[in-house]
Order: sequence, then C-alpha cells, then structure tokens
Amino acid sequence: MDSFNGAGTTTLTAHQLGRRFLGIERSPKYCEIALARHEEIRNGIDPFRKAERELTAKNSPVPRMPKQKYEVPKKMLQLEVKRVAASLGHLPSRAELIQYGKYPIRYYDEYFVSWGEVCAAARTTGMTETRAAPLGVHSTEDSQLSLEFFAEATQAGA
Repeated sequence: MDSFNGAGTTTLTAHQLGRRFLGIERSPKYCEIALARHEEIRNGIDPFRKAERELTAKNSPVPRMPKQKYEVPKKMLQLEVKRVAASLGHLPSRAELIQYGKYPIRYYDEYFVSWGEVCAAARTTGMTETRAAPLGVHSTEDSQLSLEFFAEATQAGA
C-alpha cells in the first residue's frame, strides 16, 4: 500500500511482480498518470522504459551536463568504478582509477559533474550491466479494482 502513490512507482512495481497493491493519490493529475502507466503494463509496455524527451524539471541541485554523444556509456564507466572499488576494497581515488581502470580518465572528467557522481554506482548494490526483464504481466482483479476505485474516489473529491 502506498498512501502517497504519486505517478505510481510503488504500485507499478507490485503490478509487475504480480503482487496485490493499493495506491492512494489525492492529485487527479498524478492518479491519471498512474492509471495510464498501469494500462501500459496490461498492454505489455514497460512503464519504466527510458523515454527520449527533453527534461523540463530538475529535482537535484547538481547542475546538468550538456547533452552529448558518449563514446563509452556513463553506466559502463560507473560499473568500471564499481569493479575497481570491489578489487581495492574501497572507493577509488582519481589516481587509483587512472592506474586500475580500463577507460581513459578524460571520459570521467567530460561526462560527470563531480567525483561523487562518478562513484555513485559503486556505493550501491543494485546497478548491473543489464536491466532485469519484468517477471511477467500479472493483473489481479483485486489490485485493478483497488487502483480504479481510488482513482474514482480521488476524482470525486472523496
């Protein structure tokens, strides 16, 4: 249950995992977004897919890098930092990455705003080279009914 469902991340994940879910959202705008994303799951579309669009809002104080074509994807660079960190037993310094990394340091300098952003992936356990495929599309009547009920209740001002 997510009592502040927003655009539906929690309920969407539960939906993809075949779990029962309940999402409550006060904003009709965000309720509609969540419902549309759940419909995408029912139609076999990944609601978490990367969309090619211009970003219009920013929720981080870190400045954006200019849009550019990467010779090596940033994700691969971060995974390389993670690999080096695992072999060293600590987050690598810039000098250690130059010594033990397989990519030129200029990529890190050009593609990332800060050394903290470079090392961000090494601090987590979840980043991998490939994204896991959804476990299957499951839609239980209970979960669908709950989401639609709360959508209707929200729109009615309940």
